[in-house]
Amino acid sequence: MSPHKILFVCTGNICRSPTAHAVARHKAKISGKENLFIFDSAATSSYHEGESPDVRSVKVAHEKGISFSGIFSRAITKKDFADFDFILCMDRGHVSRLLAISEEKYHHKIKLFLEFCAIKNFWDDEVIDPYYGGNKGFEEVFSMVENAVDNMFKIFS
Repeated sequence: MSPHKILFVCTGNICRSPTAHAVARHKAKISGKENLFIFDSAATSSYHEGESPDVRSVKVAHEKGISFSGIFSRAITKKDFADFDFILCMDRGHVSRLLAISEEKYHHKIKLFLEFCAIKNFWDDEVIDPYYGGNKGFEEVFSMVENAVDNMFKIFS
């Protein structure tokens, strides 16, 4: 069985999607499922191309023993639509953007990431953008991401 190839997407690929990438990679490794998945993350824009994840995301994850090693911002490419089995977006704006720039044959791969979350949230099942907020927003994002990743593993394993 070939691994599930999952791409996490947000606006700049410095907060939400790299958090999902790092958490999923970590949880796959500690649960012995790393051979079942290939993870990556990307942005809908190239604004932060090549940058490291936001230090506030890194801090929250580091406190939980999770590393962002090797994760840098990059924009989504046309090749990603063909290469990945699932393209999981942090909010509906990302879903709309990716549907607009991808070929129709790839639309079934583009999903809202929190569809996998067992606990509903106040933001209409979107991962909030913590960039302009304080540390509490980054902690909330981490919790949402962690819950969705745990449930994603139950579905795909």
